[in-house]
Amino acid sequence: MIADLIRRPATPAEVAADSVRAVAILSTLAMVLWWGPVDVAVFFLALGGLTLSRYARPHPVFDAVYGCALIFACWSSVLNLYEKISWWDLLVHYLCTGPVAGMAYVLAAHLRLLPAPGPTRRHRVGVVFQVTLLGIALSVLWEFAEWAGDAWVDEDIYVTYADTMGDLGVATLGSLAAGILLAALTRPRGRSRP
Repeated sequence: MIADLIRRPATPAEVAADSVRAVAILSTLAMVLWWGPVDVAVFFLALGGLTLSRYARPHPVFDAVYGCALIFACWSSVLNLYEKISWWDLLVHYLCTGPVAGMAYVLAAHLRLLPAPGPTRRHRVGVVFQVTLLGIALSVLWEFAEWAGDAWVDEDIYVTYADTMGDLGVATLGSLAAGILLAALTRPRGRSRP
């Protein structure tokens, strides 16, 4: 695992993915210096996810998309955009659930818990299907956490039936899109990726 974390980027896409990680580190430092402990914790969670992605070795383009999605969600929280813009929550669910589900698939395949993408169309369809299902499952868990937070922690957490159904719907669409992107990126193009 240490070798994966300290390896040098070999392609421009890997440099871009590592640049996204650098933005996350700088954002975390900004949280430590100028924001509060909750904001610091939010970005530390993102750093954990970005560390796992470097270990899992996804396609570097997908790695960069995943990192941008995490940073986007974190800054949306820090800047209170969920409260300021009524539809922002749906946008974040759409843009972030898919990359997170895709990275969960890549990590599970890396650990040999799920089959790795293969060279055939059938394998790529399997990737889309698995990423979409992981996105749905992760969305359901997230919505349970929101409900529990509203019920037991803070009644200001916005939880209604319509909000939950909307979140689940756009998260499913985002997961389908991420699955299609991941399948397209894992398509063989003359040489295989490790």
